[in-house]
Amino acid sequence: MKKQFLRGLTMGLLGVLGLSCANASATTSQQQWLEQEKQSISKVSAQLLEQARSYQQHIESYCAHPSQEALLASQLLWKQNYLAYLPLQSSALGPLVDLKLNWAISYWPDKKDTTGRKVKAALSNAPMPLSDTHSNLRVQEYLLFETLSDQQRCSLLPGAVNRYVSVTEQVSSGLQSAELEKLKVEQLRSDVLNSYRLQTSTMLRKFRAMYSAKHQRLRPYQGEAWRANISAELLAEQLSLLQTRYQQDLAPFLASNDSKLAKQVSEQFSALTPLMPGQEPSDEKVELAVWQQAEPHLAKLDSLFANQIPQALSIELGFNNNDGD
Repeated sequence: MKKQFLRGLTMGLLGVLGLSCANASATTSQQQWLEQEKQSISKVSAQLLEQARSYQQHIESYCAHPSQEALLASQLLWKQNYLAYLPLQSSALGPLVDLKLNWAISYWPDKKDTTGRKVKAALSNAPMPLSDTHSNLRVQEYLLFETLSDQQRCSLLPGAVNRYVSVTEQVSSGLQSAELEKLKVEQLRSDVLNSYRLQTSTMLRKFRAMYSAKHQRLRPYQGEAWRANISAELLAEQLSLLQTRYQQDLAPFLASNDSKLAKQVSEQFSALTPLMPGQEPSDEKVELAVWQQAEPHLAKLDSLFANQIPQALSIELGFNNNDGD
């Protein structure tokens, strides 16, 4: 009887130790994931600020000495800034939980072309300053890509870019690792995972803004950057950037919890990437079938991040203004 009791006690202790080791391993895995995410987020926000400041210097130079070459270079730098912003778009991380800050970088969706109307009003008669919210990248797109004189562009562009840089400074400061460290672990992991879900949700909204499955037609002027004619390109690049982030940061942690699901998500990214439309919806040679084929694959990816992944990781996604619901 005594031996049986000791054997049972030993097995119980071993079971507790095994459970403790498993919990410790899970905690370490989560810590590694969150640390990697914080580093990636800080790096992306710093890169955006670097691009913004370089862009600001060039705009000052362009407006001091206007030329066609300087305008083309300004358009390229504008595009580079938009690409640098995409990984943070609608993420609701840190200061970006404030929807107004997202709008101050890029105001979208813009179904009624509020951007265009604001700029036209500011340019009419005596030029008047734009608001902080309407000094964003999409306003700058209007000023850089519409048919305007250098004088018209430069009556608003420097001020708009200066306010845009000020916003990116605020975002970058709030997304440094030291600031993210202040968040409780529960809040941080919810916000980080939610940033993936918001990205896929935003991409799906962008896609469906340009493509109506109900009416089986394309809507070019609902694109994010239709004046620069790169809406489809931005969407494909956003998917690529999110895939890279997933594989580097989230996939290892998800695999430690549910390897089958982690593989499924990777395969969904791989299946979707080559299907993304490469032509603008305004292109005369665009094929509707390409958009038809890609849409359900993007919807499936969004569903994975909205439902299966949070369940697998036991993380509840919070609601905020950037959800767009």
